[in-house]
Amino acid sequence: MMTHISDPILGPLNEPQRQAAIHHAGPALILAGAGSGKTRALTHRIARLMKDGVQPWQILAVTFTNKAANEMKERIKNLLHIVEGSSHLDFARDDRQSLARLPVMGTFHSICARILRKDIERLGRNRNFVIYDTDDQEKLMKEVLKELQIDENTLKPRPALGYIGRFKSEAMNAKDALKDATTERMIQVIRAYETYDKMLRAANAVDFDDLILETVRLFNEVPEVLSRYQETWRFLHVDEYQDTNHAQYLFISQLAQKYRNLCVIGDPDQSIYAFRGADVRNILEFEQEYPDALRIALEQNYRSTQVILDASNAVIKSNPRRPKKNMWTKRKGGPTVIVHEVRDERKEAEEAAKAAQFLKKDGVPLNHQVVLYRTNAQSRLFEEACMRAGIPYRIVGGTKFYTRREVKDVLAYLYVILNPADTISLLRILNVPARKIGEATLGHIQAFASQESLTLWDALIRANDIVELNDGVKTRIEKFISIVKQLRTRSSALVVSELAAQLLDAVGLEKWLRDDLDEGEERWQNVQELLTVMHKYDQLDPQTSLTSFLEEVALISEVDKLTSIRDDALTLMTLHLCKGLEFEHVMIAGCEEGIFPHSSSMFDKEQLEEERRLMYVGMTRARTHLRIFFTRSRQLWGNTQANAPSRFIADLPSEAVERRSDELLSAFAWATESGRLKAAESHTDIQPYRQRAELNVEFNQDLEIADGMNQDVPELRKGSRVRHPSFGEGTVLSKRGDVATIVFDSGKKKDFALSIAPLQVL
Repeated sequence: MMTHISDPILGPLNEPQRQAAIHHAGPALILAGAGSGKTRALTHRIARLMKDGVQPWQILAVTFTNKAANEMKERIKNLLHIVEGSSHLDFARDDRQSLARLPVMGTFHSICARILRKDIERLGRNRNFVIYDTDDQEKLMKEVLKELQIDENTLKPRPALGYIGRFKSEAMNAKDALKDATTERMIQVIRAYETYDKMLRAANAVDFDDLILETVRLFNEVPEVLSRYQETWRFLHVDEYQDTNHAQYLFISQLAQKYRNLCVIGDPDQSIYAFRGADVRNILEFEQEYPDALRIALEQNYRSTQVILDASNAVIKSNPRRPKKNMWTKRKGGPTVIVHEVRDERKEAEEAAKAAQFLKKDGVPLNHQVVLYRTNAQSRLFEEACMRAGIPYRIVGGTKFYTRREVKDVLAYLYVILNPADTISLLRILNVPARKIGEATLGHIQAFASQESLTLWDALIRANDIVELNDGVKTRIEKFISIVKQLRTRSSALVVSELAAQLLDAVGLEKWLRDDLDEGEERWQNVQELLTVMHKYDQLDPQTSLTSFLEEVALISEVDKLTSIRDDALTLMTLHLCKGLEFEHVMIAGCEEGIFPHSSSMFDKEQLEEERRLMYVGMTRARTHLRIFFTRSRQLWGNTQANAPSRFIADLPSEAVERRSDELLSAFAWATESGRLKAAESHTDIQPYRQRAELNVEFNQDLEIADGMNQDVPELRKGSRVRHPSFGEGTVLSKRGDVATIVFDSGKKKDFALSIAPLQVL
């Protein structure tokens, strides 16, 4: 079908994308390879449905990140010239005329949270529930293990929650899970699961998995609610379908039962979240479930060069049970993929830093470059190399803004204002700021609550009845209760930013934070930044303002925020976090057997297949430049290892690869036929590669080594005079191992790790 290029919806699409956009009714499977414009195909499809008369409220699009949902909304608004309409999609309201002029788009969690806000009372639960994040869950699990008298050395909170998360992703309750329990440890886990759920309900709280699980239960137990949403959302779209778990599959399947207008889009080659419960079979078996489904493959890549695609295709094709597709691009040629052999992990980090600087000089900003690694434990050396070289960097997946202590404290207050039965949040703030309510006092209160079968909040209200508490403690508790009650009353009239401002004033948080001389100012600035975020909700009614803000905080992800960072800095992140992103220059570190692929996958075929998919995802993030590092030896987790190069390197086509080494003999050996044969004999898993040793030498000569990059730790002692590029000259006050305390002539006093600090001894 020919479409005029001026058609804004169908004109810009290639033929397979156009097929996806014009498909109307019935099931559809869109296999969208990396960088193939799947977001464009999906948004143009939704825009086409709306243009053809489908009402926006009849369309649902489920994404895996808030960023993806917002991007789709903006594109659809531009395509259809939609100017009006609320950005807050209150789809639970029955008056369809009041709805926004855009379809509902959001993550599984955000959509299910809205459904439950509207209908959870049909399950006998309160709609003012709070959503527990990871930190809250761990605190609750500690209480669970304490109640069950399970020693944390036997079962720690985090592993217990990992098991429970897997059960919930499989839509299994504790009773279901118990049927398959074969070990004493698993029986302990399931006992913890049962108690954990009881405590969640008592606190009127849900965790992330519950948002989906409770919605599935709601649909099962209250058919008229399911029917209402089936009638509302007649056209369903699911992005990243390869990453859905069983509970998410059930949710979508229930909604799709009636009209069967289900369009799923994804790439089985990019399914990398099995550890979170993602089941690649959902997309692999879609056509078995829907035999009449239209299947469309998007194979044209708009991101990478053909060289990078050839290398990526060669790596992934070794995986069985995958729909065959071959990615191609109009960006023919391109620089070869560099496979760089280095001495050890320190040299690997130095070479990565040098490569980033080299390309920056060549016009590639640091913002467009990334170092990817398999585990977080590998990040430290790259941080240190960046610090030594003076390279700005950011770690994605490190300490997140919303997990900082002072931010969590303010959020906990807001959770308690919304729902005083939230025991975990209450425990967090009872002595914040310090009110001289210590562990012993808390123990008396909790014992009283248990004896009288009360929530912690109700026990605090009855503090005067607790004989073990002295009058001073009772007065302080009474004041705390009074503040929370007043703020609860005001919450019906104040939007969240105004409510929080009054909260901070009432509890004296600013003075308490600023009393911390070392970090107080920064911590208070973090609280101020939190207030800035709240102002986004000033236009909503007060109760919606509070719940919407808390939901966004609970659902936001670090990767969503990545694009909002404007500083020119090198990104460091794990491979699992890079999906959906792209960079001009990608460096993949630690490509050795046991590191990547990870040692845990060595004897598990399915895990090994997922490791290969992870490599494919990492490689296809690159637009133009791709470097792969492996070391001859590596110290990790306290052990020195000398592992063979990764099997993934062996799959790379020789014509797409340039091999480099920091060892002269190794470099020239690879440059000759006899060298390749000898290397093949000693590394039987590795295919020969084209090597141009002279380029390796030229690369190192062209790049000026950063100041301090290869310097040893400076010899300092008490009284030594030093110079720092930012703080100027100063005197060493003390030295403890690798850490020196320096007082600068300006009066500032700082501690430095000598292995990374750019200090010059005078």
